[in-house]
Amino acid sequence: MESNTNKKAESLAGNDRKKEILNLLEDLGVVRVSDLSKRFGVTEETIRRDLERLENEGSLLRTHGGAVLNRKEGPELPILQRELVQADEKRSIGEYAASLVKVGEVIALDASTTCLQMAKHLPNLEVTIITYSIAIAYELVKKTNIQIFLIGGYLDRHSLSNTGAPSEKMVEGYHVDKFFFSCQGFDLQRGISEPYEAHVQLKKSIASISDHLILLADSSKFQRKSLVRLIGMEEIDTLVTDNNVPTDALKDMEASDINVVVVN
Repeated sequence: MESNTNKKAESLAGNDRKKEILNLLEDLGVVRVSDLSKRFGVTEETIRRDLERLENEGSLLRTHGGAVLNRKEGPELPILQRELVQADEKRSIGEYAASLVKVGEVIALDASTTCLQMAKHLPNLEVTIITYSIAIAYELVKKTNIQIFLIGGYLDRHSLSNTGAPSEKMVEGYHVDKFFFSCQGFDLQRGISEPYEAHVQLKKSIASISDHLILLADSSKFQRKSLVRLIGMEEIDTLVTDNNVPTDALKDMEASDINVVVVN
């Protein structure tokens, strides 16, 4: 039975193969080029062309070695899937952001996968990290010089983070030198936006106690508009992004007194 199924899958071509790829994405959430190549009996280059066409149609987002469903207006992808989207860009942005941390500072990190990359690149400095991300706290445990303050609250299983009124209450009275955070969308007109009210309210609470606001956002977030507005672009101090954001847009942001850092 399995052999017959594989032969049928291998015989699929063109549009039929693309439909089957989308069906697999609906079931699995993520697909790999190497697995699809074996499944359909075609070269990896053929699969990459299929994925490129589907991405151009807005059906999926290509990742390093595969793809995930594109849910622009739907629920946010779970953290394990989001890690695969724009992985190289997030890694470069996170590595640069880690270099901005100085000994003795109190740093806040949101629950984004870009801040998770930042945590992975942080040296073992004597700093205090405030976060509501369980994934980030777990990443930092091995760095014994870093003091970790994990904000409690209601568990969001998709992002492996804590949110809600208890979380917001916990940060009152604290002080943060630099708040590093990401978003689902940003542009000069709409500002910075997110899909969930609970995450926005907690980020606003942390921003209110922070001296410097540093947005870590890869180019896939540019000109995307999500449900809930967080803050205006003019309210941040620094934007760290990659070189796929149009040059004119970067100049407009700099004209708004935003320090823009472009990483390769």
